[in-house]
Amino acid sequence: MKYKQSPPIQYIPVFEAAARHLSFKKAADELCVSAPAVGQQIKAFEDWLGKPLFQRHTRKLSLTPEGKHYQATAMAIMKVHYQGFAEYERRFEKSALKVSAPLFVAQELIMPHYLEFSDYLPNTELRLEARMSFVDFDTDAVDAAIRFGDGNWPELDCRPLSNAFVAPVCSHNYAKSHPLNNPEELHQHRLIYAEPAMSGWGSYFWKGEETKPFDIITCDSYLAALKAASNDLGIALGIFPTANRWINEQRLHLPFPMQIKINRGFWLVSPKSEKPRPELDVLYLWVKKLFDEIPKLDSDTKILDLKELS
Repeated sequence: MKYKQSPPIQYIPVFEAAARHLSFKKAADELCVSAPAVGQQIKAFEDWLGKPLFQRHTRKLSLTPEGKHYQATAMAIMKVHYQGFAEYERRFEKSALKVSAPLFVAQELIMPHYLEFSDYLPNTELRLEARMSFVDFDTDAVDAAIRFGDGNWPELDCRPLSNAFVAPVCSHNYAKSHPLNNPEELHQHRLIYAEPAMSGWGSYFWKGEETKPFDIITCDSYLAALKAASNDLGIALGIFPTANRWINEQRLHLPFPMQIKINRGFWLVSPKSEKPRPELDVLYLWVKKLFDEIPKLDSDTKILDLKELS
């Protein structure tokens, strides 16, 4: 291949990031360089091509037709690069097991038991990544992930960890200072949502989509939503059994003695592979044990199905 007949490869990561974000500044933050450096690379790329790739507006960027065309090429190149590195990590980093988990699960369930992992897999380092978004196994160098969802990810090997139940939760102070007589009246309170999984959950409890909550707080994580509720800001939706300890320790309060069974739960997921990976079998046994050993609620609650609320 004659490389002189194609643009210098170093332009591709910069252009791909700028095109994805439609921002030189955001691309610079991602690439750990300055925004002017990104702008210079893009200008050099455009000079090489002899065509503009971006339209510069006062407060934003947009792609030209040429930019949209080249974005597809840049994305394909970067995807192959990320996939190759992820496979390299999985194949040659034998002494480490990289696991992603939701922020709340990572901090509240896994980290307190982190040192126990070495009893299951000696001489293997557990590298835990807490994040709010799903892992993309095609681009992220991660071996496995704990996910909250319905388990319908056909491209992945999915192993169940725990069913999930939900219930409104708030602080004891909030419960004392606000009337909480009936779940159907929750729309009269300030509701705390967690993006993206726990948005709009209040409509579980009252009829009529036209009914709007009195007020809403939207948090960027489930952990942040629970902390907001514990700080007397309103009512959040707790996910059980992972929230059991917060209730038992009086950090949160269950205003209604009920939990709702939903069609989601916690799963250990990993890429499908023809080659056995016994370390993932051991990881599953350990994480499943952590979920199974979550203490039960000190108080009795009635289990309801979502359809019973409709």
